[in-house]
Amino acid sequence: MNNTKELKTKLVDPTKEKKHLKLMKAYQNNVSISDMNLDNKYTNFEDSKLDESKTLLYEIKTKPNHYKRFSRGQIVKIKFGVNIGSEFSGDHYAIVISKKDTMINPVIHVIPLTSKKHNYNIEIDSLLYDETEINNLKELLKIETNTSKIKNIKKCIKYYENKKGKKTYACIKHLKTVSKLSVCKLMSEYDYLDKLKISTDTLKIIDEEIIKEYTI
Repeated sequence: MNNTKELKTKLVDPTKEKKHLKLMKAYQNNVSISDMNLDNKYTNFEDSKLDESKTLLYEIKTKPNHYKRFSRGQIVKIKFGVNIGSEFSGDHYAIVISKKDTMINPVIHVIPLTSKKHNYNIEIDSLLYDETEINNLKELLKIETNTSKIKNIKKCIKYYENKKGKKTYACIKHLKTVSKLSVCKLMSEYDYLDKLKISTDTLKIIDEEIIKEYTI
């Protein structure tokens, strides 16, 4: 009898038990937040937390040694998650400002983009709607016969046409380093996002603002 109790005691890992208790508390906190039905950055709170855990597991299990290479000025969509206070949250487009990125570099430096005007945001070119790319997709649509591919082409056309004429602002004060695993995947093979870059002139303006904001 005493041997059985001793065995049970040995099987219980005190350190692991403490970790699990902390995770249970975190779970309870997250459920409480979810039950509040908050809007704005909390709108996709549950999806964000689930995606965060999936990404961490992927990183641990896969242990990627090589990553996609991004060029300076390229437009990407980032999963910023749900963050504290006024920190950027949610999925947002961003400008890559990293220099000389490589395939072994796991992170990139980005400036988030928003449609909201603020005194500290910089208005830049309308980026997402690209008339040439849209016309290319429309021409492709005329000759494509595969139902699934036609659906994906139409989805991209509709999505980016809705961005036409909308103003975009670069949030200099929210410059951030993010994991490349936080970069959203393209909608489909017809998504032209990875072809988009800001102009050299716009990049110069952003560089000047970064110098003002982060240097003496």
